[in-house]
Amino acid sequence: MPTLFEKTWIKCLELSNRAIRSATWTGLADDRGYVTDRAVEFYRELGRGGIGLIVTGYQFVMPNGRQLPYQKGNYEEGQVHGLARLAAAVHEEGGKVAVQLVHCGGRASKELMPEGWDVWAPSSIADPTTGTVPKEMTVAEITQLVEAYAAAAARSVKAGFDAVQLHGAHGYGINQFLSALTNKRGDRYGGDIKKRYRFLGEVLEAVRAAVGEDFPVLIKLNGHDYVEGGIVPEEALEFARRLADDGIDAIEVSGGTPAAGPKLGPSRPGILKESDEAYLADIAAFIRGRVKVPIITVGGIRSPKVIQEIFDNGKADYVALSRPFIREPHLLNRWKSGDSERAACISCRGCFETGYKGLGISCKAERERKEREEA
Repeated sequence: MPTLFEKTWIKCLELSNRAIRSATWTGLADDRGYVTDRAVEFYRELGRGGIGLIVTGYQFVMPNGRQLPYQKGNYEEGQVHGLARLAAAVHEEGGKVAVQLVHCGGRASKELMPEGWDVWAPSSIADPTTGTVPKEMTVAEITQLVEAYAAAAARSVKAGFDAVQLHGAHGYGINQFLSALTNKRGDRYGGDIKKRYRFLGEVLEAVRAAVGEDFPVLIKLNGHDYVEGGIVPEEALEFARRLADDGIDAIEVSGGTPAAGPKLGPSRPGILKESDEAYLADIAAFIRGRVKVPIITVGGIRSPKVIQEIFDNGKADYVALSRPFIREPHLLNRWKSGDSERAACISCRGCFETGYKGLGISCKAERERKEREEA
């Protein structure tokens, strides 16, 4: 049976264990999306933690693809130097690091993009959380975006990253093309599953051409949108099969969008006991049994016991965690040392509060503990 602490490979990328730091916005870029010194040190600390593979927070590939302030970008050559510093910091600590690439589509912020740009989406449908009505992309703009993903992937290779992950989940641009709820196009990019997949297929083809056959390309894919009319597991399986046929190297199966609400969103609150954990593992298992690429499960994973049950039951090949590493960046080292207590994270979602202030994400419980000690 697979175990957490064993050496594995995703394509030619050797990983020291089966744990992955799932991509998480850190709130540490500058106003243009460039890497800062604080961002470098944040990832250096994660690199010390013994995590098999660290995936960066989502990096927007075009100036109109940004959602949040202080979000890292990967849209121009000037950013390569900072990205290279970030990758080098992780490597210096013995870690491996992948870039996550995104265009936020209709969820992008008009206020955060340069003057003259529009919010783009596959269809002109109001975003359910912001109310923004995006511009329906022309075929020429779709081609431009495909080329932007490829250019960002090439920059990632130049910067020294170990892999690229496409963000195809959580209601962002790729997910918007895949979902019949947000894709109402009448051309070759909308309609049945094959047409809704076309954009992602073109992105994957262009990225593969940019990085080469041996470089690992992964995707984060919604297994369930949890909104009426959105992607359901049977559709996700069809997308996963097409991705496998087109050469994807691993699929992280996630779920939820902001429209689903916090209880069914990507980062759910109140994961306080083992029975709350791994809330997407069954969907990962549904896909894993039917495709021949490594499957990563994410969603409320906190305990070594639950992780081993995932492996024993054949639900996934890897586990991905996010919020636990905010409170305990060295959690994997703790578990490896023999301390098998579940992660200290209480899933309060307070870690993002400081990110919005440009201070970087940080554990709210730890902030409050320090304040009490200093009082």
